[in-house]
Amino acid sequence: MAKRQIRLTPDVISNKWPEISGKKANIVLNNRSVIFVKLLQHNNGTLEVENMRFKKQKVDIAEISEIILDIKA
Repeated sequence: MAKRQIRLTPDVISNKWPEISGKKANIVLNNRSVIFVKLLQHNNGTLEVENMRFKKQKVDIAEISEIILDIKA
């Protein structure tokens, strides 16, 4: 099955939130590190996410370079 990547910049996260909420994604931070998480909530400039060890954490949107999602084409 073919897959396609969707890349979202921080300025469109609020607009796309209903479509991406609950999905697994790679978050690329400004320091070039990448975290693989499930997107849980979007609140006033932060994202609440769950990593693959089921630990919840908050990521400041100002620290995000982009969010990358894989979808089936």
